[in-house]
Amino acid sequence: MSASSAIRKRLEDIGMTQMQLAEALGTNRQNLGNKLRRDNFSARELEAICKVMGLKLAMVDGNPGEYVIEYVEE
Repeated sequence: MSASSAIRKRLEDIGMTQMQLAEALGTNRQNLGNKLRRDNFSARELEAICKVMGLKLAMVDGNPGEYVIEYVEE
């Protein structure tokens, strides 16, 4: 699952809008939307997004460039 897919799914699951997430991150909806479309996030941005949305970000050992974003539904 791509970072963008995981973020969109979590937004839907918790009833948060892209606008609300953008505000929590100190950016605007257009910038966030562009990043979601391109699936282009820095590690720092992913860390901040995960913190806001209650996600866990983990790097996969031995697979350069691969990462896992997962969360447990309550």
